[in-house]
Amino acid sequence: MGLLDFFRSEKRNNNFLRGNFSLGGAANKTAVTTESSMTFSAVFACVRIISESIASLPVRVYRLESDGDKIQEITHPVNRLLTRNPNEFMTTYTFFDVLMNNLLLEGNSYFYIERDNSARPISLIPIKPEDVKVINHEGDIYYDVKDFELAIRKEDMLHFFNLSFNGYEGTSVIGSQRTTIGTSIASNDTANSYLGNSSQIGGIIKHPGKLSKEAVQRLKNSWNQSSAGSFVAGKTAILEEGMTFEQSKINANDYQLLETRRFQIEEIGRIFKVPLSLIGHLEKSANYNSIEALSIDFVRFTLQPYLVLIEQELNRKLFRANELDNYFVRLDANGLLRGDSAARADYYREMISMGVLSINEVRVMEDLNRIDDGNVHYFPMNFAPIGTNTQSDD
Repeated sequence: MGLLDFFRSEKRNNNFLRGNFSLGGAANKTAVTTESSMTFSAVFACVRIISESIASLPVRVYRLESDGDKIQEITHPVNRLLTRNPNEFMTTYTFFDVLMNNLLLEGNSYFYIERDNSARPISLIPIKPEDVKVINHEGDIYYDVKDFELAIRKEDMLHFFNLSFNGYEGTSVIGSQRTTIGTSIASNDTANSYLGNSSQIGGIIKHPGKLSKEAVQRLKNSWNQSSAGSFVAGKTAILEEGMTFEQSKINANDYQLLETRRFQIEEIGRIFKVPLSLIGHLEKSANYNSIEALSIDFVRFTLQPYLVLIEQELNRKLFRANELDNYFVRLDANGLLRGDSAARADYYREMISMGVLSINEVRVMEDLNRIDDGNVHYFPMNFAPIGTNTQSDD
């Protein structure tokens, strides 16, 4: 079977969707979708902190010299594409934000590479993950995109994906963690229902006589209209005809709502590898030093794998064949790893005294302009320029 025939035979109908699951069980029918997942604050906060952190990083294109040095290429077309206009309607920040939002929730993020006549990429067009189906045809990867007549070759599609079991398609967080996320959504809905329908006078109304069904219904409706809801909490109720009221003893602690919600926040943070202090959950953050250490771990163990994933996909798809060995993209996360001013000063002092960094290299790291004669490196004994012999012949 030819590729065109195979593609047409595999063309799925428009009902094909990813990321739409239901939490199993007879008692809980919570729908777990991208939209419903983002209604839970912990999911929203985790996705936001990761996406915004990566979207705010500087993007640079470098040329690798034969001696191993790297030179920043400001005028390279790929640099202009990534740092100015990835497409006609997105900034660089929005491009990486959309990339990470889809990657974190759907497990896959797609951008079609539009090229000019010389095969240079000129635009990166985002495609919704639910509109794409990955096809493995005899070892070659193609992308079946909704409303596209023909499949897209892998060379013309930026495909970022996370945890994978087949090597060419990622696993949806919403699909693999639908039970945990569904439980979080359900606990959120339960808390909203409890707070929205329980006032301080909730309980049982007792009447000394016998009421008909119609009278019971009228009394219930009248009571709910005048006494139910958080907006009437604490108001006084007036009872007639010898009726008495017995207040309910059930509270939020009896429902275990607070404990459940705390636990679910920790579960969501564990799924996305985000320290709880970064999403406003400070109960288990001992002090400022521990929070600072967790923030550095967040960069190293949460953001860094995504940065490597993004860089490698950009490097192998955006540069032409004769540039692959000499050009590469870097997302600079050094700014996120910097400590306070005193810690940075100590670090720079040590690096300069050992000859590792020059004054200009330090100034660049601090977003300052270079100075004349600032490229000199020094060695530690007497801070003379490297290569200068200060000892006499004697």
